[in-house]
Amino acid sequence: MYEKILIPTDGSDTALLAAKYARALAEKFDSEVAIVHVIQNYYTLPAFSMPDTVTIPASVMQDLESNGQLILEKTKEIFSGLAGKVSARLEYGPPGKAVIDIVEEEKFSLIVMGHRGLSGVSEMLLGSVSRHVLHYASCPILIIKGDGTM
Repeated sequence: MYEKILIPTDGSDTALLAAKYARALAEKFDSEVAIVHVIQNYYTLPAFSMPDTVTIPASVMQDLESNGQLILEKTKEIFSGLAGKVSARLEYGPPGKAVIDIVEEEKFSLIVMGHRGLSGVSEMLLGSVSRHVLHYASCPILIIKGDGTM
């Protein structure tokens, strides 16, 4: 039923809880699992007198990439010992759009993600990633809400 499951993660407790749910589904349906962490390599802000896009300095990008790799490893640990194929990767760009692009290009059959991650102020300004994915994904989505325990 769910041959390929995509797990977008930001390393938050809710995202890790979503990964635990995804593991249970992957075991039940013998699914391939892909974990993705998206680095937004620019900030888009409401602009009044500034440009719409502010580029992140290279040193900050290196820190974001290092942190992204740690997030992927932490999430991948949840799938330790899973018989099926598990992959993890970094992507760049607007997180919601990147998730939708991955789903479309690689024909995922399910997305499992946390409802609310680490977005904070940017969520108020830009809208949440889960909301964007919910509106634009062409496959079923399981959005996990919770306190970090399963």
